[in-house]
Amino acid sequence: MFLEILFTLYQIFCIFLPCLIYQWIYLRKNIDPIPLSRLVWRYIFIFYLYLVINITGVGTLWDILSYPEIIRIDEISLVPFQASSLMTNILNAFMFMPLGFLLPLIWKKYRQWFTSTSLAFGFSLMIELLQLFNRRVTDINDLMMNTLGAFLGFLMWRGGQCLINQESKEIMAFNKHEAASYIFLSLIGTFFLYNWRFFLRFL
Repeated sequence: MFLEILFTLYQIFCIFLPCLIYQWIYLRKNIDPIPLSRLVWRYIFIFYLYLVINITGVGTLWDILSYPEIIRIDEISLVPFQASSLMTNILNAFMFMPLGFLLPLIWKKYRQWFTSTSLAFGFSLMIELLQLFNRRVTDINDLMMNTLGAFLGFLMWRGGQCLINQESKEIMAFNKHEAASYIFLSLIGTFFLYNWRFFLRFL
């Protein structure tokens, strides 16, 4: 149990560290203090990214160095709705629904369906490309269903706004690319820092 907790903390560290450095660079330049409540939503978003990356199992630099073949054509599926089961497609859509909900909830920039869905598409695409390196199937169905899930999550946020008849307040973005930066940095942190083989040998 203790080793499992350490392993989970290691995974979280690989994702949070680049994002925290990014925040630290901004905050040290900012004169006005940032309320803790505005940081909490950012940490919820980053923790969600950790959950997605942990579930999908993206490839890392250490995976590339561990296998004789980097990319295997037989593990790439480009035919829609051929390789995946219905339940897998549903779960993939469900996994990205929180992303489609959190983006417009936190950042004003993503309160249009196209911007939210486009960022979700980019996130899913990067995951699928990184899966080329760790012997997981890179599947176009995952990309399609992840994007659909994000769109459904956006519709849930929009429906909630219509019900309460009040627009969500923005948390005051660091810059216009803040959400995309967290996604990119979480993947970069995992790619370069996450080496489960070394971690297990170290323990």
